[in-house]
Amino acid sequence: MNTNIETYTANNDGFSISSSKVTGFFSMPEKHVHEKYEIYYLVSGERYYFIKDRFFKIKKGHLVFVNQGELHKTTDADLPDHERILVYFKRDFVATSNGSMDRLLDLLHRKNHCVLGLSLKEQQVVEKIIQDMNEEILKQSLGFETCLQGLLMKLLVFIARTMEHYDEHAYVSIRPKHEKVSEVVQYINAHYSELLAIPRISELFYISPYYLSRIFKETTGFTLVEYVNNVRVREAQKLLSDKSLKVIQVAELSGFGSVANFNRIFKDLAGCSPLNYRKSLK
Repeated sequence: MNTNIETYTANNDGFSISSSKVTGFFSMPEKHVHEKYEIYYLVSGERYYFIKDRFFKIKKGHLVFVNQGELHKTTDADLPDHERILVYFKRDFVATSNGSMDRLLDLLHRKNHCVLGLSLKEQQVVEKIIQDMNEEILKQSLGFETCLQGLLMKLLVFIARTMEHYDEHAYVSIRPKHEKVSEVVQYINAHYSELLAIPRISELFYISPYYLSRIFKETTGFTLVEYVNNVRVREAQKLLSDKSLKVIQVAELSGFGSVANFNRIFKDLAGCSPLNYRKSLK
């Protein structure tokens, strides 16, 4: 595959595609949650992909589909060097008058995420779609944006059809520290509204606070506090859509000890205050 993919972002920010070749070891430094869907295709190398509460080991020819709003991060595996193709898109970019793409995305959404270890033939299908996208971007002939929409729809249909006969559990990492951190993450996701101090969590899982903090950061790329805050802000965003709830109630229900703390952390992670976020909702 010619991986010299042209980086492109649509004028309305509804679609983007990029490629990246990384030499050596690398883990995503930033907090990573966004209101776009993500398609990640690994051209070469190996990576650990943390999504929601699981770790997947992905290799050359693996494709990952991540839902909007889902916390995720890639980290180093055992080998250096990797190359990937990354596609982001908003639901509106592939909207159709008959709602067919909405139904397909709803189907994918129920999976939370999708990890596919593609056969050689399936890799060729994906790579051909990506190359066709790149050709459209390079030439930018009349109607190329429409062609990009069509090619993305084709890729999404391929993903939906392919996931029916793939078991993503086959790619879940079985490393002991990944299993332990997955248990901790599942606990946090279920108890985010409660007091989640590191000593308390370490006691529940029979490990020292120092060791818990170290393996959590090493495997997820987040500190434990960063992860808890991200989960709470994500839940607060859902609650803010209920206009009958006051901001102080949202702060309490999502696990923040005070409105001041809630406002500060929410603005840091969401980029705006809770009130402004609520105003932005349709």
